[in-house]
Amino acid sequence: MDKIANNYGALRNHFYPMKKLQNYIHMGVIRDYRKGDSIVLPGELIDRIVYVLSGKLSISFLNEDGRKKIMFYADPYTFSDRLFPVDPCSVHVVSVENSRVCFFSKEQLSEIFQMDKEVIFEFITSYSSKCSYFMRETNEIALYGSSVRVLRLLYDLCLNQGKLVDGVYQIDVKLSQKSISEMTGIHYVTVCKLFGYLRKANILHKTTNKITVFDLQGLENLMNNWMKMK
Repeated sequence: MDKIANNYGALRNHFYPMKKLQNYIHMGVIRDYRKGDSIVLPGELIDRIVYVLSGKLSISFLNEDGRKKIMFYADPYTFSDRLFPVDPCSVHVVSVENSRVCFFSKEQLSEIFQMDKEVIFEFITSYSSKCSYFMRETNEIALYGSSVRVLRLLYDLCLNQGKLVDGVYQIDVKLSQKSISEMTGIHYVTVCKLFGYLRKANILHKTTNKITVFDLQGLENLMNNWMKMK
């Protein structure tokens, strides 16, 4: 198995892909969903993993007061684990794009694992990248203010995914300001103002599918200065 890249688990939709499992989708149950369809409702126990073949899923917790918190997204070749759900289960799995998924039961996975041990390692590695994300999030929330968490996220993305092109770093990532707001817990308006400040300071500029960092040292200095102010 290829060495795991450091950037897996940095974002809530960037987990290690289980590509080998697609060789066994004939053993599972394939379903197609339209954008906005519920795949697993809160309280529903399916005893399956939901393996994404195409599209994108959101996995949320529904709180008692009706508010919903998005925990992570599942992109192709990753999964939502509803194999051993607790009861009551408040998880809501929704197709945020037109998606095709494959449901695997514990018995089906056990049979696949016996036939192909590499799938076991991919399964564990994918889980590990998800654990790394939530451990990182817990640590960030405990130690840093919200604005600093945004700067640290951008700095880490630049170090792990940035490509130096003509003296600037380009990060090819589709990451909306709304998603950044959800990830860091900082208000959406504040996120917009922060990106406006970074753009005016000529530190970085964000578009829909790309973040261009003009001054990595300036980003690091700003991050360190704000960390000292906490």
